[in-house]
Amino acid sequence: MKGISLAVVISLLGVTAGPQLAHASPDSLNPAAVAAQHSRYQDAEAVWQRILMRSPGSAEAYYNLGIAQANQQKWEVAIESYGQAIALEPDFAHAHFNLGQAQTKLGQYQAAAQSYGRVLALDPQESVAQEMLNELEVLAKRSGIDLAILVEQSS
Repeated sequence: MKGISLAVVISLLGVTAGPQLAHASPDSLNPAAVAAQHSRYQDAEAVWQRILMRSPGSAEAYYNLGIAQANQQKWEVAIESYGQAIALEPDFAHAHFNLGQAQTKLGQYQAAAQSYGRVLALDPQESVAQEMLNELEVLAKRSGIDLAILVEQSS
């Protein structure tokens, strides 16, 4: 986690670090990752919210909060969290990608096309974002929306 120490995470959870942590893997030290691995997305969301109280300028924490919210199908708040991550770090390609996914879930096809377009602007070789744009165009056409011009402009 950028800018967030393990000690901060542990103190937020009220866990005492004992000798057993010396042999633990890095993922096992991340309480939010552990909670998410066990489908405890509410717990992961709460952890990231507490982290953000301590480190409100962490784009990575907002991004991970968005993931926890998206995994609970809280699309509107996930969009807000990804937006905060992007506001803090405008070139955060993964946040733009996940923002596009959440926007797609809400039928916000034009906004999603812009998000995927931004991913491609940051990394033209990102094939998954291109695939998502292609699928998005099909979804939009089914809904009577023509994204062809917007997709060309954002690529």
